[in-house]
Amino acid sequence: MKTTSRSVLALSTLALLGWSATTLAAPSRVGEVATKVVRFKDLDLSTAEGAQTLYDRIAMAARIVCRDAGHTQVRECRVRAVDDAVRAVGRPLLSSIHRSSAERVEEVVLR
Repeated sequence: MKTTSRSVLALSTLALLGWSATTLAAPSRVGEVATKVVRFKDLDLSTAEGAQTLYDRIAMAARIVCRDAGHTQVRECRVRAVDDAVRAVGRPLLSSIHRSSAERVEEVVLR
C-alpha cells in the first residue's frame, strides 16, 4: 500500500444515511459529508496491537463524526462509519478485529 494512502483515512458517514449536511457543523455546502481524518502511518497493521489501535482510533472518529446525528440514528451512523473505514483500509487483521467486535455487540443485543 502506498505511504500516502496508508497515512490518512477519512470517515464518510452522513451521505450514506441520507442526512442533511446541515446536521453537522463541519460540512459547509449541501451534499458534503462530515469526515474525520484518522492517521495511522505510525502503526504496523500486520500486528494485532497495531490493528487494534487503528480500530480504536476509527471507533473514536466515528463517535465524533456521528455525535450530532439524531438520537435514534447515532448508532446506525457509527456502525456505517466504522464499516466503511475498515473496508477502505482493506487490511485482513483490521477486518477480523471489526468482525469480532460486531459479533460481540450482536450477542449482547440478543440477550
